[in-house]
Amino acid sequence: MNKFENHSNYNCKITLNSGEQFKIYANWMHNEKQDNFQGWSCEAGYTRFYIDNNFDIWDGECKNTQLGNVLGDWDCISDNICKRLTCTGCTDDLIAEKHERS
Repeated sequence: MNKFENHSNYNCKITLNSGEQFKIYANWMHNEKQDNFQGWSCEAGYTRFYIDNNFDIWDGECKNTQLGNVLGDWDCISDNICKRLTCTGCTDDLIAEKHERS
């Protein structure tokens, strides 16, 4: 049985290896501790960014991957693999689309 379910009020999308997609409310994933995407592909770093007080640019508040610095060179990443045990940043990081990897 799958741990995800479609929500009528959603703000993110999860795609499984099977191609099945779920539209989910990010706060629900966090509250129900369903926010473990370690090893999954995440669009953070491609559709959203986080800039810290040193002007370093990260894929998200989780600081999974540093993309560069505002004052220097940086680039987006289109195939970001999550290294975190849970989505540690905030619900904004959870909103980035996730794809299960085989």
